[in-house]
This record gives sequence, C-alpha cells and structure tokens, in this order.
Amino acid sequence: MFVDFEKWHGCKNDFLIVWLHPNDQEIVLNSLKRQASKICDRHSGVGGDGILVLHYSTSTPLMPHKLTIINSDGTIALNCGNGLRCAAMSILRNNRLKGESDFLPELIDLDVEGSHMICRFLESDPGHQLVSIEMPNIESGDKLSWAKETKEKIDLLSSSYNFTIDSVNCYQIGNPHVVIETPDCSEALMLKVGKELQSGLPIDGINVHITQTKDINPKDNTKARSELGQSIGELLDVWVWERGVGPTQACGSGACSVGIHTLSLGFVDRKDWIAIDMPGGRLYTQQKNIADPVTLAGPAEFVYGGKVEI
Repeated sequence: MFVDFEKWHGCKNDFLIVWLHPNDQEIVLNSLKRQASKICDRHSGVGGDGILVLHYSTSTPLMPHKLTIINSDGTIALNCGNGLRCAAMSILRNNRLKGESDFLPELIDLDVEGSHMICRFLESDPGHQLVSIEMPNIESGDKLSWAKETKEKIDLLSSSYNFTIDSVNCYQIGNPHVVIETPDCSEALMLKVGKELQSGLPIDGINVHITQTKDINPKDNTKARSELGQSIGELLDVWVWERGVGPTQACGSGACSVGIHTLSLGFVDRKDWIAIDMPGGRLYTQQKNIADPVTLAGPAEFVYGGKVEI
C-alpha cells in the first residue's frame, strides 16, 4: 500500500505529513507507527524527525481537526511546536491548491492528544510569513514529580563533564523538558548530557536544552521587525536533544521552555519577544502574563511531495 506524503521542515526540524482519510485511520496510523523508524531513516528511508498525521472528516476534507505526532522511533509525542507550524502551513497550502486560492483562516484549531492547539498566521513582510502557536498547559519547577531527580543528576553530570551551571529548571509543555543555562554551551556538551539524561530518571526520556544568552546586534532587530513587527528583548543560543529522536535542528516546545526560563530570571520585559537560535534557525517566544499560554512563532517550509510504501 502506498501513502501520499508531504515533506516539510520548521527550522530544519523535518517531518513527513500524511493526510489521513477517515476510512484509513486505524490501519494506516498503526502501520506508520510500526514503520516510523524505517521511514524516517536518513539513509534507507525518506528521512525525517517524525511523521505528522492530519485527521480530517469527509465533510471538511481541507480542514483537519486532529494531529497525531509520531516520533522517529514510533512513539507518540504529546506536543511539537515545529510540527504544528508545518501542519498549519500544509493546511494553508492545500486550501490554496485545492480550495480557494486566497483562503487564509484566522486560526487553525488542532486536537493533539486531547489538547487543543491554536495556530495563527502572522502578517509580516512578503516572504517572511510566520506561524504562531499558543502552547498551553505549562507546568514547571519542583512540583513536577521528576524534576528533583533530574536536577540532581545534572549536578552530578556537571562534575563529571566539568561544566558550569548558571541556572537550571524543568518544564512540562506536553513533553518533559529541562533547560540548562551554562557559559559552556556547545553541541559537544549537549551530546553528552542529552544522552545521559535519557535513562535513570522516573520518566521515559526528556528533551534537553543547553543554552546561553548572546548579544543582540542591529541586524537581529531588523530581522525581528520584518518578521514580527517589533524588536526583540533577548537572544539565546540553544542546542537540542529531543527524546525519541536524539540531536535535532530545532524544537518548538523546547524553545517555549527556554523562553519561560528566561522570563523567570526577571531580566526581560514580558511585552518583548525572545529570539532563540537553534542549529536549524531562529524561533521566537512571548508570554505577556505568567498565566497565559506561551506564544511560539517561526517559519515552516514545504520541501517536496511523494509516496511511501507501508
């Protein structure tokens, strides 16, 4: 059986997107989960960090209501900011190709494992269109059952690998995250610490973000004004290890965790956007009030379409 797919990426965090016909939901979805590692293999498969399955009904074929996020190892993710942006842009593209050419919905509401995720298209300079997502249900700190043991293990790792911790905290945005701010921020450190934190904790893997702040130059604010309509208040470098995947080019919910962590330190005005540079590109986060969802903004780009045998 062959299934049509689209290849998309958000800051080089790449996915296959499958629009799932209502009649095929059980058979195709289970096959995609079983074969995810084969399909996502970058040498013998299509290649990708995961598979995004858009569920639609026959009454509204161009407006899916649900998104299933399959990691490259076949497990199901509870959230994925980069994947959500890709899914939203896929919906927009298909409406323009198959529906009304000028269709631009005010928002797209997708059910992701029981959570409603709201996606909006930002008005920006031509060629710089971004998608923003409201990321709700944020938990943080020691009230998370796994946070204390995670921090203790990071303290041990800082001694083993000789790196300095400026600050560290844990976050739950669908998936579990830990943000480690360190002046020793590097890809090499992420590879060591990220791998170590995937076992020996009371959770099944964790998204790890190694970060540090950096100076904002005039080009950074010119870019932000063209994409967001305003300047940024903070800029950070981040290296990412994503559970169920490994080192990745970007992580949307991880960027939100980094943004919340930065705000918690009290050096950024809440009205400002925070820019987060990951290996695959730049994302933005904003949270105007501490009880609000975090807004994540960034690009999503179509790569190509094809068919895969399952």
